[in-house]
Amino acid sequence: MKLVNLILFLFLSFSLISQNTNEYRVSVYNCYVVRNYSKLPPIKPGYAAEFSIGQNLNGEKSWHKYYNYPTFYVSVFGGYPGNKEYGYFFSLSPQFLFTKPLNDKLFFNLKTGLSIAYHTNVYDVTDNASNMLIGSHLTAIANIEAGFNFEFVKNSFIGFGLGALHFSNGHCKLPNIGMNLPAVNIYYKYRLDEISILEKNEKDILLNNNWNYFAFVAVGMHEYGSSTKPANGPKYRVYDLGFGISKQINLIHKFYLGFNLLNYGSFKKFIIDQELNIGDPFLKSSAVTVFGAHEFMFGKFGLYTELGLDIYKPFYRYFVTIYGDKFGAKDILKSINSNKLGLRYRIIDAEEFKSVVGINLKVNLAQADFIEIFYSFEF
Repeated sequence: MKLVNLILFLFLSFSLISQNTNEYRVSVYNCYVVRNYSKLPPIKPGYAAEFSIGQNLNGEKSWHKYYNYPTFYVSVFGGYPGNKEYGYFFSLSPQFLFTKPLNDKLFFNLKTGLSIAYHTNVYDVTDNASNMLIGSHLTAIANIEAGFNFEFVKNSFIGFGLGALHFSNGHCKLPNIGMNLPAVNIYYKYRLDEISILEKNEKDILLNNNWNYFAFVAVGMHEYGSSTKPANGPKYRVYDLGFGISKQINLIHKFYLGFNLLNYGSFKKFIIDQELNIGDPFLKSSAVTVFGAHEFMFGKFGLYTELGLDIYKPFYRYFVTIYGDKFGAKDILKSINSNKLGLRYRIIDAEEFKSVVGINLKVNLAQADFIEIFYSFEF
């Protein structure tokens, strides 16, 4: 499923960047690993570098103007988080840079991206047991950066930014606490030429402003356990079925309301194998969630965020207490909160019918639960 994510992003990257590249950027980062687990190696300064090629989106597509004509980058990242236990990481990532001019020379910027990273050193019970953050060589990488740049000579810019990088494998291989790297960076950017905004005379595509119906099916995968234990276990499927209504209000904003039904293969197997007398294994390993969601749209591609409320999730309370842990306030929140972050692509984008494929990362509060691939249709 990680490869599906990678292919999806690379397709987006090279389909958008295939026209004339007109911007280059080189950035260096200083970063530190957040100590979000008590038994981690000492915190030491880390560093990273990024090289990007970009294209200024000039209004050729109607949605460009809604984002104030952003820049699309393909970026190569490489870095050292500060300890030999973590090794090095590398990534090829699509990025969007959104810019707001403050005057003729000074600009505010917001840059973000999501892709796949490779880590040279991961958890190993014998050789690298202190790396509880990263349990697999392949992880997702998400980054965000806010800052300013200044045009000191024509088409040459110097800038700085504050942000963070996040790595997680979506609970596909334990341990997976996840690595967070707050970072400060400086960069140099060179633009080959000024962009010419295309002023289109035609009106934006007329949208169907009615609420539409949607349904989706998805299959996920995760490893049974908490973020740290038990490691090196088998992988299990998660089945996800959902229904709801959606409404697109303009070319870049779309909203969803719905509910979904989940069944965890790992929970069901645990109940059966342990002969737990807690009720029907299928029902006790299932969950019901109601949710609201928003999608940022970039033509046929979309960035999807979802906030859900679990109204039925019986196994989670049992799972927390089986190891003797108390069911505290944080566990209560995890037992009722469900969120998703995903990417989607519209195969069919007609007014009366839409066919969509994509990939989601499911989390409980801030803890990864599983990664799923899905198919949805709207009518």
